[in-house]
Amino acid sequence: MHKRLTLLLFTIFCLAQGLDVSAQSYLFQFEDTPLLDAVEEFKSRTGIDVVYSTDLLGGFSSSCTYHGSVAVEAIQCIVQDATVEVRVISDRQIVLVLADEASVGPDKARGSIAGIVFDSRTGESLYGANIYLPDLSSGTVTNEAGFFSLPGIPSGHHRVKLSFIGYVVKDTTLSTGSKSVILELNPTTMTMDRVVIERSTLIRSDLALFPGVISMPVRRLEQLPPSFGGKDVFEVLGWMPGIQRAGEVTGGLLVRGSGSDQNLYLIDGAPVYHPWHAFSLISTFQTETFKDLKFYRGSFPAEYGGRLSAVLDAELRDGRNAEPKLLAAINPLSARFLIESTLGSKSSFMLSGRRSYIDKLIGRKHPVSDGAGRRDTLRTGYFFYDWSAKISFSPHTNSRLSFSYYTGRDDLDLRLPFDLSLDFSSWLRPADLFFEVDQDWGNRLYSVRYQHLASDRLFLTGTAYYSEYSANESVLIHPTQSASVTSDYRVQLQDLGARVDADYFPSLSHQIRAGFSVVDHRFVSSIDALVSYSPSLSESLTHRGRVQTREFATYIQDHWKPSEKLHVLLGTRLNYFGSGNYFRVSPRLSIQYVLNPRWLILRGSATTQYQFLQRIRDRYSFLYDLVSSRWIPSDSTVVPSKSRQLSFGGEAIPYPWFKVSAEGYLRIGNHIILPRDEFQSKNGLLGPGIDISTLLGQYTRGNERSYGIEIGADLFLLDWQVLLAYTGSRSENRTPELRNTTFRPSRFDVPRSFSAVIQRRVGRWQFSLSTVLRSGYPITVPIARYYLTDPVSNEQIQFFHTPEINNGRLPPYFRMDLGVGYRFGFMHADWSAQIHVYNIFNRRNVINRTFDPSKENFGLNNSLGLPILPLFELEMQL
Repeated sequence: MHKRLTLLLFTIFCLAQGLDVSAQSYLFQFEDTPLLDAVEEFKSRTGIDVVYSTDLLGGFSSSCTYHGSVAVEAIQCIVQDATVEVRVISDRQIVLVLADEASVGPDKARGSIAGIVFDSRTGESLYGANIYLPDLSSGTVTNEAGFFSLPGIPSGHHRVKLSFIGYVVKDTTLSTGSKSVILELNPTTMTMDRVVIERSTLIRSDLALFPGVISMPVRRLEQLPPSFGGKDVFEVLGWMPGIQRAGEVTGGLLVRGSGSDQNLYLIDGAPVYHPWHAFSLISTFQTETFKDLKFYRGSFPAEYGGRLSAVLDAELRDGRNAEPKLLAAINPLSARFLIESTLGSKSSFMLSGRRSYIDKLIGRKHPVSDGAGRRDTLRTGYFFYDWSAKISFSPHTNSRLSFSYYTGRDDLDLRLPFDLSLDFSSWLRPADLFFEVDQDWGNRLYSVRYQHLASDRLFLTGTAYYSEYSANESVLIHPTQSASVTSDYRVQLQDLGARVDADYFPSLSHQIRAGFSVVDHRFVSSIDALVSYSPSLSESLTHRGRVQTREFATYIQDHWKPSEKLHVLLGTRLNYFGSGNYFRVSPRLSIQYVLNPRWLILRGSATTQYQFLQRIRDRYSFLYDLVSSRWIPSDSTVVPSKSRQLSFGGEAIPYPWFKVSAEGYLRIGNHIILPRDEFQSKNGLLGPGIDISTLLGQYTRGNERSYGIEIGADLFLLDWQVLLAYTGSRSENRTPELRNTTFRPSRFDVPRSFSAVIQRRVGRWQFSLSTVLRSGYPITVPIARYYLTDPVSNEQIQFFHTPEINNGRLPPYFRMDLGVGYRFGFMHADWSAQIHVYNIFNRRNVINRTFDPSKENFGLNNSLGLPILPLFELEMQL
């Protein structure tokens, strides 16, 4: 009787929707087929979403023959031997629940709903998806593995709303008692009929607690304007409030006035110490190789530590696409590819690679000769590459094991005449005076991660990794016939680490996360240098260095929901660093109050962070530390850096297609390593050496502070997408040990910055206009010029008087870019062609300014930025 009633209701529902229930004929024949396989075949052939718990269907088989036109009759036939009930939610969704769930006794008045949320198209889990119970006015968000739990709720059926940025909102019904429910969200697509694209998480953005966090689907990031090297995560982040590059197109990421070395970069839980290629022109983080990206500005949860300013946590794609995927692309700098596919029903893989090709175009070796018969082979070789790979295995629906690998490297090989000029045709000639440079630097990491749903309230994650950064710099210079300089410099940093994280859901109002980690750090450096002034006079420098230390950390945090409107995240992190025996406690507090989910959500945080690894480099010699990053550990002479930050902001979503946010912050840092002499340039030969204590003599401890306000607006309407960002801030530092007690502007202090990205789709075409307008960087301007006369030669020596550092500023920076893209099909593949015009007004911004004391008017010399540059990218997907 119940099945007939369900069938009748389903038929009435379809007729009410104007659907022809007899339009399609189904034929299913199963004989002792595992019920899970039978239900999946039903989903595939009918296109109807069936929501169920794998534990509910596991162990049952299906023996069913059905030939008819009503899908609900087919699914009832398939599950007839199992103790489940078919519930019709809509014409495209069916839920399977326990048949006797309605007879729950009073001793089981409370239950839980737990599950994992996936992308229906790619099969990848979704981090940060919102799970909301409208009838209970409560909800949660999924963790890194897409897992969620709603414990301690009344037993029975509950309406559930699922939402995530870039995905269609899903309304369904779930029941307590099942251990794990598989849920899927469908990505939104830009159609031709000018529909309004709703960003689904805007509906329940009050569930996203952390202030300053940026968590966008990779598909959304890929739509923003590309960089010189294609789709680059760091370039995309530069369009967000409070984030900028340390130069025009090169340099590290600066977050809220911090240094670029104060950011933590993670790939599948393993740190990356030098995330740049092409002398910081592009990053190692290619957007399309990742399935999930989280970026924390200033305030980050207790599970992260070891840096002061920001955390970028990226997870590689795992190839869980329903269909194999191949992507290939080429742009002016490099060519790349990505392959991902399943390996049976439980395994999948992803493989991607990228390589620059300028060395293939201009050649690496150039045999040359002159009229005198001299021959030589000059070299102009440079390239970089990346390789990423990941294999995932799911032995059970509740478990997943993955192996990740990444390596990336830059290689520079030069042999050119010593007396170079701007006449490039004069380079390729034999020369007695020449220089050789052979340098390479890069990262390599391995990561193993195991995720397991131990119960409907406990989720465990274990990670082990090895990460390595290394750099080699070899130099040979012949400046004169009798003099020569040779140097071989090497640095290496190795991390071997492991961590365990646990998510526990004791009740609907508490979500506890705790974990511990251990890391073994090894720092290795060496140099062999020889300066020959003449055949009989030379000077050498040899040094070997090796330091090893261990770092331990444990943390605990509780996401407490005392009421529907108030959320509190309270946590603490305890660190122990071996060299120096440092114990440090980092408390973290974030509070969110929802005045109205649509009109105003308030967030505030107070956090403390410590950094135990510092990045320094020699500031004297041009024989080493030219491109490498030299990291040193805290010890008895290097106190860990400390940062404290307060932030407060609000967010409003007056319309489903419009969001505006504002956040103010105050950040104070102590024991920050700053240069002792800001004017020291690398113009010496051997320098003082590479011993850590010697290098630290070039630096001093200082204080820093930064404060500001960040305003962002995001609009998705019809075929328009607009992203606006404004930052008003100050970043300052001082060096009390050098008797500088007054704060001065830091090197990259930018009081005002505005950026905008405007995009529109018209059919197969996409147009974009992006602009950046900001204050110029600080510079030191001399206030007087002095002359000293040599009493013997009467030669005048002129120098500047600069009592204040960074007392001036470069002119404002302005740039506007234009992009045009076209999508088309060709040879059974999807193609995308893009033209990106950098600096369309050809404005040569002043990016640096120097002064010459020997010339009138202080000899002002400006270094100009890049002119107008047309760029392209061609991409193919199968």
